Amino acid sequence: MSAKKSYYAFEDPNGNVMEFQATSLQQAYVIKKKRAHDLGIPKEAFELTSISKKPSQSA
Repeated sequence: MSAKKSYYAFEDPNGNVMEFQATSLQQAYVIKKKRAHDLGIPKEAFELTSISKKPSQSA
């Protein structure tokens, strides 16, 4: 039984985007918090911009 994953994209005011897969919005916020901490950026700086079934095509 596998959980369906969605892609969650977060963006900060400077236009930096982080996108990743998670099974729930709650899990996405936990991942966002960890990645923001790793980057030395406050987690509050990132806003949720999209939730989709496929990764965004921006490169």
